[in-house]
Amino acid sequence: MTKKKKDIALRYQELCDLINRYNFHYYELNAPLVDDAEYDRLMRDLTDMERKHPGIRREDSPAARVGGYASATFSEVTHDPPMLSLGNIFTDEELLDFETRCRKGVGGEGLRYSMELKYDGLAVEVVYEKGRLKQGSTRGNGEVGEDVTRNLAEIKKVPRTLSGAAPEYLSVRGEVFMRRDEFERLNNARLEKGEPVFANPRNAASGSLRQLDPGVTRERGLDAVFYATGRVSADRPIPDQMALFHTLPELGIPVSRHVGVGTLEDIRRFYEYWLENRHTLDFDIDGIVIKVNYFGIRDRLGATSKAPRWAVAWKFPAREAVTELESVDFQVGRTGIVTPVANLRPINIGGVIVKRATLHNFREVERLGVRIGDKIKIIRAGDVIPKVVDVIKHENGARGGAIIPPERCPSCGEALQREEIYLRCVNPECESKRLKSLKFFVSKDGMDIEFFGPELVQRLYSAGRLYTIADFYKITKEMLLEMERMGDKLADKVIDSINARRRVPLSRFLQSLGIRNVGGHVAGVIAEHAVSLKKLFDLSLDGLMKIREVGPGVADSVHGFLHDEENRKLIHEMISSGLVVEDEKVERTVKSAVSGKTFVVTGTLARFSRKEAEEIIKKMGGRTAGSLSGRTDFVVAGESPGSKLDRARELGVTVIDEKEFIAMIEGAHE
Repeated sequence: MTKKKKDIALRYQELCDLINRYNFHYYELNAPLVDDAEYDRLMRDLTDMERKHPGIRREDSPAARVGGYASATFSEVTHDPPMLSLGNIFTDEELLDFETRCRKGVGGEGLRYSMELKYDGLAVEVVYEKGRLKQGSTRGNGEVGEDVTRNLAEIKKVPRTLSGAAPEYLSVRGEVFMRRDEFERLNNARLEKGEPVFANPRNAASGSLRQLDPGVTRERGLDAVFYATGRVSADRPIPDQMALFHTLPELGIPVSRHVGVGTLEDIRRFYEYWLENRHTLDFDIDGIVIKVNYFGIRDRLGATSKAPRWAVAWKFPAREAVTELESVDFQVGRTGIVTPVANLRPINIGGVIVKRATLHNFREVERLGVRIGDKIKIIRAGDVIPKVVDVIKHENGARGGAIIPPERCPSCGEALQREEIYLRCVNPECESKRLKSLKFFVSKDGMDIEFFGPELVQRLYSAGRLYTIADFYKITKEMLLEMERMGDKLADKVIDSINARRRVPLSRFLQSLGIRNVGGHVAGVIAEHAVSLKKLFDLSLDGLMKIREVGPGVADSVHGFLHDEENRKLIHEMISSGLVVEDEKVERTVKSAVSGKTFVVTGTLARFSRKEAEEIIKKMGGRTAGSLSGRTDFVVAGESPGSKLDRARELGVTVIDEKEFIAMIEGAHE
């Protein structure tokens, strides 16, 4: 054997052993060692090697394994027929390859495909005999799973008795998953008890379903959807996937509402929509599932030993990745909070090279037990700053240096003040705080001065032209033209954008000051109460605390800022430079059934976004809240409302659907 062949054989053995180990930790221990993207990459490397070098293939190759392992903790259940897994695709080119294979398999005829979300949960099978739940099991290795009948029966969405004309024997297959709000509730409860938290909702769902005590499963608030059948003694044949999605709910079996059927172009639109909008769901998905719609054509296409030829999962780009923590910087924010920031070995997450991630605060550093040189898991979601969520321990136990919180401000050198979980620089002359405050003032969350970005702020600050926020209203075109890379047209745009913010309502002015604990919503609440800048200055600490939604922390921050002599001088200087703070316009609320009531909006509404519904409630004199309490009057429940619906029923809160909500706001006046 040549050296090259020996190297290939050795690498193949290493891959098999590594993937088998990852499978064991993922399926058996519910403690993944790597993220999905890294696992998928290794599996593709393995299958590529087996295709190019078929002679090296092991009989126990993980590429031939359908799923995980059947645990010895539960009795075994044999699946009839086997529960196959899906092949993965990642690009449009691979989608075209999939269609080419399907069309070739049926003689080139045109095909239609069903589309559904790929839930990130635990695959299960539930068997009904004479309409009653007989047995429930996990997928296991595809051939044999674990008997979790008693636990599945504790999930509210899994019916114990079917409605309608149920077949004599029916096995349905689907996914058990956990919604995000339930996941957060569970992890918070475990933190309070000093118990280890779950890494993600998928692992929480798996761990919750595989409990020896069904009572634990019942308390975990699991959910389920079904999308396929196993063996069925059907009296009425079901011709295709979409017909199945209509038939199962008639029996009381839940299915996903986010489905479709169409051509390849429809698939692309479905994929792109959910890639951009998956954050609107209150559960995790990691792609979409594409299936040949008609069951008769599926039978002609058949399956390999591992996966059907008529279906694939089109996976989303990774949002998680594992990399190495190289060092930690301490970053000073505009309010003086010192945040530990991780410097990473650069890694590609969903097409973006990530080099830095937040560690939140020093209590989180302590909870994670993270040290320099550790392998760490990073999550990046949309435009949110990447964050460190887990530590992958080194097998040999070797660890780098500990992350020691600084005693002095890394910017100005002054002693830091400890406040609960934070370290804060309280020096008003701290350069980092000052510069961050200037950048915040022109940002969208501040004054929203359109052509004044953070780079220009930095350049003017370095040139000595900017020192306080009052200096923005003293900038002239001549000053700007002194700057490098500043042309006449751009200078005009900057001046015009400053002038466009010389008249602002009280709420915009208040939020732009960067006062601790005061964002846009709280600024609006205070401005509506005070109406004018003069009355705002006149408000006492007690007066501020009497404003709805203003607690002691916010009241202290606002009162302290407005009664600081330097800050008062700064505000008067801004006004002297031409800033006009207009009285807040307070709309008269419509007297209606909404007035004075507190609402929680949950789930996805068809006619409004959640934010739009909340704005309507406020304009009509109602209040909105993010969480339920005994003071909540109504819950407006859209699609996929999550555990808030169950919580509302526990508290006896009235639940209304979107149609009832529209009737309330359009015609149900008091």
